[in-house]
Amino acid sequence: MAVVQALQSASRALRRNPIIAGIVLVVTLLQMPTQFGQLADPLVSAVLGLGFTVVTVIVAPFVFGGLIGMADEALSGTTTFDTFVETGKQYYISLLGAYLLLLGGMILLWIIGSIVSLVLIAGLGIASGGVSGTASPAFIAMFLIGTGVSLIFLFGPLFFVQFYGQAIVLDGKSAIGGFKHSVGLVRRNLVSVFGYSVLVFAGGMFFGLLGSIPSMLLSMQMTDAPMDLPLPEVALPVAAALTVLGYVVLGLLGSLFMVFSVAFYRTLDSTDPTSDPPSMQEAVA
Repeated sequence: MAVVQALQSASRALRRNPIIAGIVLVVTLLQMPTQFGQLADPLVSAVLGLGFTVVTVIVAPFVFGGLIGMADEALSGTTTFDTFVETGKQYYISLLGAYLLLLGGMILLWIIGSIVSLVLIAGLGIASGGVSGTASPAFIAMFLIGTGVSLIFLFGPLFFVQFYGQAIVLDGKSAIGGFKHSVGLVRRNLVSVFGYSVLVFAGGMFFGLLGSIPSMLLSMQMTDAPMDLPLPEVALPVAAALTVLGYVVLGLLGSLFMVFSVAFYRTLDSTDPTSDPPSMQEAVA
């Protein structure tokens, strides 16, 4: 099975090349100032959050491209930090263009999905003669339907374009060409890509939830928010230490998923009759 083979290959590659985990871990830990900024002042936290968002838009394509290049090398042997820098620089413009197009498309799809879901909810409400309250079964059903429609509009297209970065770096595609190649590759391998996506989504949700609990505890401690959730009360230093640990876990998991995505893409791309031979290694060399 392509998913299992790719996961095994990714695990072995990461053990041979812990530098990938180190880079992802550093990038993940750089998000912490926005979390601990709440210790100083909510305004400071807001400014840090805005600044981090701007920096992310600018830097993310470079980091994404560099990590894809490293993951590709790691799957065949060993990789170095030089590959991270060279690949990130070489494909930065194409990845930045694709990233901005994707971001704009997601915002547009979210707006359209929200409008469609609201219209659908209103139509169902009128058809059912209205609802008696927010806890009624009819209201819950309409809310779930509306949420489902919004998610389909938002994540449906993402399912098909999720390998645009790999297509740009590994196959030398342009920003638009990366999206087209990803859509075609997914369309020809729907079952395998669905299994891969479910595994990544489930793993990300599970570990993301676990990793976010310490952060939630820290936020509650710093803001004196009421503990409505069934979470233990811990001292502020302990919550801070657990938050750091949570970021470390998320960073290590992110490095595995990064190599896994490249390994899975290589598995699909190598058997796809429409794919060109990979050009990344030649370009970096």
